[in-house]
Amino acid sequence: MRSISLVILLLLALKSYSQRNLYTFNNGSFVEEDKIKLYFDAAKKTLPSTHEMTTVIYHKLMKKDTVINYISFSVSKKTSNKESAVFKFEYKQDSTFLLLNQMLPAFKLRDMNGKEISSTQLLGKPTFINFWAIYCGPCIAEMPQLSRLKERYKDKVNFVSITENSTADDHLSDFLKNKDFNFQVLDGGQAYKDELKIAALPRNLFIDKNGVLRYIQGNYPAITGTTDMAIDDKDNYFTKIIEELIKNSK
Repeated sequence: MRSISLVILLLLALKSYSQRNLYTFNNGSFVEEDKIKLYFDAAKKTLPSTHEMTTVIYHKLMKKDTVINYISFSVSKKTSNKESAVFKFEYKQDSTFLLLNQMLPAFKLRDMNGKEISSTQLLGKPTFINFWAIYCGPCIAEMPQLSRLKERYKDKVNFVSITENSTADDHLSDFLKNKDFNFQVLDGGQAYKDELKIAALPRNLFIDKNGVLRYIQGNYPAITGTTDMAIDDKDNYFTKIIEELIKNSK
């Protein structure tokens, strides 16, 4: 009996040892840990001396013998004069990612004219859902580029935005009047945002034609902190994701 137990423990140890770890910034590319360290060291050199950076794993996904680690670099102001932390991973689960590759929870919301729109009406085509709010500067900043995406793919993809703000109470129509934003706007989405456990804005969701949540992204891609990436840029993962969803919907 003891020998059997030892064999089982050995097999479990071998299985654990054989697991491969890959890392992704959720942009469709997967790399080994040594590449992440190179990215970390390069990014760290660009920080002011008052700030520090950590590498956060916010979701893990098992695929056979491979662990997919979803990561981001988190920048914060130093709380002491100590030397910045060395490269290491911190695990902080982003609860929205627990919905990945599952049916997106259903919703019924109203547009700015009071017309009810439900998630079931969006089935049959891929859907891009943008979560934003009037107080969110980065949300407003990405609106023009999101509008360019809709102009290109409007016949093949649904483009919907959901805001926690109210058309009446927050004067949404007036607020958006001079904004370059052509998405269908659904208001009063605070409860739905909470249901999806969305903690930070903007948040962009990519859903396939069957209503399954396939990708979760934050801000529209940027070349630098102030320069947005063109939709034709080969590294624009928003465009890549949309093209993939369209291809898979045929």
